[in-house]
Amino acid sequence: MKPKTSLQKILLYIEDFFNKIFTPRFNPFYYLGAISSILFAVIVVSGIYLFIFYRTNHPYQIVQNITEKQWYAGGVMRSIHRYASDSLIIALILHTTREYLNRRYSHSRWLAWVTGLLLLIITIIIGITGYWLVWDERAQLVALRTSEMLNDIRILIEPISISFLNNEGVSILLFFILHLVHLALPVAMIILIGLHVFRHSRPVITTPRMMTYAILIMLFAAAIIMPAKSAPPADLGKLTMDAPFDWFYFFIFPLRTIIPKQPFWIITAGITLLLFILPWTKRQRLLPAEVILENCTGCEQCNKDCPFEAIRIRSRTDGLAYKMEATVISERCVSCGICVGACDFEAINLPEMGDVQIKEKINKLMAYVKQTDKSPKILLFICAQSAALKNIIDIKENSVKGMANVKVIALPCIGMLQPSMVETGFETGADGVFLCGCLHGDCHYREGNIWLHARMEGKRLPFLNRTIDHNRILEYQLSPINTNNLFDEIRLFEEYLSSYNKSEYKKVRVAKLNEKKILKRMIAFSAVPALLILFLSARPMYSFYSKDDSLIKFAFKYTSRYKVDCKEVTEKETEAKLKHMRKTNSLFPVMRMNCTGERLPVNVVISLDDKNVLTKTYHPSDLKRDGTTYVYEEIITIAGKHNLMARITDSKTDNPLNYILDKEIEIKSGEVAVIDLTNKF
Repeated sequence: MKPKTSLQKILLYIEDFFNKIFTPRFNPFYYLGAISSILFAVIVVSGIYLFIFYRTNHPYQIVQNITEKQWYAGGVMRSIHRYASDSLIIALILHTTREYLNRRYSHSRWLAWVTGLLLLIITIIIGITGYWLVWDERAQLVALRTSEMLNDIRILIEPISISFLNNEGVSILLFFILHLVHLALPVAMIILIGLHVFRHSRPVITTPRMMTYAILIMLFAAAIIMPAKSAPPADLGKLTMDAPFDWFYFFIFPLRTIIPKQPFWIITAGITLLLFILPWTKRQRLLPAEVILENCTGCEQCNKDCPFEAIRIRSRTDGLAYKMEATVISERCVSCGICVGACDFEAINLPEMGDVQIKEKINKLMAYVKQTDKSPKILLFICAQSAALKNIIDIKENSVKGMANVKVIALPCIGMLQPSMVETGFETGADGVFLCGCLHGDCHYREGNIWLHARMEGKRLPFLNRTIDHNRILEYQLSPINTNNLFDEIRLFEEYLSSYNKSEYKKVRVAKLNEKKILKRMIAFSAVPALLILFLSARPMYSFYSKDDSLIKFAFKYTSRYKVDCKEVTEKETEAKLKHMRKTNSLFPVMRMNCTGERLPVNVVISLDDKNVLTKTYHPSDLKRDGTTYVYEEIITIAGKHNLMARITDSKTDNPLNYILDKEIEIKSGEVAVIDLTNKF
């Protein structure tokens, strides 16, 4: 597979760098999903501890008590909870980006892709509500900016920002609801994680021991060196000038400020929708595997080896002596061919590339190898995902470029290789067989290279014939970014076959790093994301106001009059109607009011120091526009004395609404003045 984009090349270069440091077995990029699950487990455990002590009546003081009075436990748990949450965002974003760049989201993988996106979105929501529960200046920033965004999409009829006009308006019920959401969403995440790995056989949800140690040590060290602390308590009478800003969770707030409202939501909704429908965009796909029932013995090996649970074993349907048979779930099949490699009876095939077809091709290829030189004849089986095949294969000759003695058979996955194919290669004259697959832990189809190695070692069915000389078989793992290295490896294999002395060659293959050294390197490198988290989550790196700014909050609720006058009807006319059709605003049976229809909009004009700062029309809520009119606006100004004039009118011709507020206000730098006209007119 040749990298198709510059971003994919960059990713492969980064992974190659980490492979040299940690070896593919411990490369963290190959365990991003498992790292996410470990971090989620840490968040749940630390969250349960914090939940035991948290109360919603005085949230700020409660969190301070947890942090300071039991710093040795509650403080550490809070810090680990915070830093694990930030780490989870990093892991999820990297995991999603990597799966996208490697195109591992289409066909049967759509469920994992969609649930993965939902997990990322829910994680952000959980993080935001978690910050909100502390109710410090950072929570105040979250509350106001989240309210602004909810006002845009009008999820609620009443703008939620009205609830944050002043400190007195903040209800304990709000924190109870937020606490409930913060606890309920992780339960939803557990369900989504189950769906995320639902179609994966043997999902990798835990990291290698060394990696787990490094993650836990990093989190604990960060909690001790720089414990998480609250900002000053929230005060809605002041602007949040220098509140610590967590870019991992708050990144969307500056974007909403920089980009105008409508373009922001169009772009956000468009990108989100595009990501969710990505699996169903047109992509080339091989036909799914097919079972040849007359050859199937119901041995279940194909079912055991399938990485996506696309093969089921059921009771026999054709009357043969065997009790069970295999059947393919076509919508789950990714056409990797691993099931072909698992079957020793030629009972399952890919329609476009079957076991028999491959063996026939081996016969033809080896028959065409020229004997003009003394170079050993080599049969190369290569995974199409492990290398840029166009850079390797001479299509006309079906051989490696510049090496006519090396014939090539490309497979969708190296796990498709059936041991009998290797035997066929030797039977037709091959001096050696070279097996090239993806790197350990990075198989495009998850387990192909693992099963191949187990079959070659005689640890998994089907076994390689014991009469085959294993010394003439070489397994090699390759990254597409290092495709050219394959030429050097093949030449070394040629030399080895010519001299039949593998001692020096094999030493390079089996060299491994000491696990203690790997652990030390992992701990050292884990300091990089730790420093990134501390830098991007604990400093006031973004402010929505300048130092000299002040703010005026202007708000009111008003139930305007109907556009058409209410019709008076007598008791007799009212009683003549069916009960469910009667509409009345009067408690008196003598005269009832049948008031329906659309209410009048309200016009608001605000000037500050004789300068117009707002002219806007507000319509009643509800789809029929017959509900209450809600007004909420923020006006940024400078400190000092100001003359504020507000005029509120409607379009009624007789006895029109015409309310005028003319008021002098004095506001200090960084403070908030509230003008609430509810029930004033």
